[in-house]
Amino acid sequence: MKFLREASLLLVAALIWAVQLGCGDYYRPVANPVISPGGQPQVNHYAWVVNFNPNGAGTTTEIDVSGDTNLAVNSMGLGSIAEAFPPSSLALFVANRDNDTVSEYLPTLAGAITTISLLSGSHPVYLSSARDGYMYVLNSGPNSACPNSGSVSTIPVATLAVSNTTCLAFVLNGVNVYGTSPVTMAQSSSDSYIYILTQDNGGTVFVLSPAPAVTGVITAQNGGLGQSPVAVVASTDGSYMFIVTQGDGVNPGALDIVSSGAATVAASVPLGVQPTFAVVDPTLNRLYVANTGGNTVSVFDTSNVNPSGSPPIPLLATASVGTGPIGITPLTDGSRFYVANSGSNDVTVVSANSFSALTSVPLPAGANPVWIASDPTASKAYVADQGTSATTIIQTSNNTVTQNISAPPQNLNCTSSCALQQPLMIVTQ
Repeated sequence: MKFLREASLLLVAALIWAVQLGCGDYYRPVANPVISPGGQPQVNHYAWVVNFNPNGAGTTTEIDVSGDTNLAVNSMGLGSIAEAFPPSSLALFVANRDNDTVSEYLPTLAGAITTISLLSGSHPVYLSSARDGYMYVLNSGPNSACPNSGSVSTIPVATLAVSNTTCLAFVLNGVNVYGTSPVTMAQSSSDSYIYILTQDNGGTVFVLSPAPAVTGVITAQNGGLGQSPVAVVASTDGSYMFIVTQGDGVNPGALDIVSSGAATVAASVPLGVQPTFAVVDPTLNRLYVANTGGNTVSVFDTSNVNPSGSPPIPLLATASVGTGPIGITPLTDGSRFYVANSGSNDVTVVSANSFSALTSVPLPAGANPVWIASDPTASKAYVADQGTSATTIIQTSNNTVTQNISAPPQNLNCTSSCALQQPLMIVTQ
């Protein structure tokens, strides 16, 4: 599979080169992971930035890692807001909130974009997949199938059409529980169970089997969930789901640990002030949580999870970073992790060994970082800046900004004086 994937990427690169020779500068640069100029030869890698357009169709920007090159800008649907790849797939899926569609296409090929229609009123806000052959779409609005709640749409990669819409509804102790304000979700790679966070009644987690079908809900009263859940990620092996809760002003934020498939919190450990984001590092088997209100990152050892133990998950460190951390990306070489800070408008580079801040990389004036990602070669970090409507590329060998790639205009036929779209999310391959 790896050989076929690399061969496919090489073929894609050759096709792009041939198209560019024939079409001059028709293709515009896109946000992708990029290799710094003069770097070591490597397999082609890319970064894709999804851009939100408040006045029309959103876009994706594709960046070539090897040359910080914007390869293409692709038009999506209205209100493009999230993106994801299914496992073992080169096809990118983009959720278009404002016209109830999902766009699918092979990014590095100048091919057609498939528009997948959802039920009217669905308003998709997130995508997730840890299961080969399927993409799952989290819908925030009521539709004809689910008039009282949000829902999850299942899209088989083979058909590119919705095969099932599952309502976020469950009868708990004789009472109907509806998920009307879902925010995010994650899927286990081991058993394909899906965990969906909603902000209903102080916070509810809906547990879905791979079918998918709702098999249970977790609340503060029934299941021990903390108040205001905001982030969920699966452990590298898929055995556990880690749910970040912010608390309610009285109860502090916490990391709730749930065994995949279960509908109760097995253990809970405290976090810093106002946690907002979490990411798993598969290289070092760690979990990083951004404590936005406390200007710190909590680092946990996910290779030693024992819900009945004390502690249930070891806390390795609480690293001090910049003001208002909102995103974290660990490098694949295990040397460092990069933290985007929304308050100080910079990126803190932290040692993965000593957990001390090595340096701070200033972002352009007026930047408002909302997302950070790194490429598979650990050579670049990419920051989505809403304040400057650009993607900032940081070269990790010397921690300097190599380029700022502007998002496309809100009207693609407009001149450079037109307002730009807003980068929201970055994925890399």
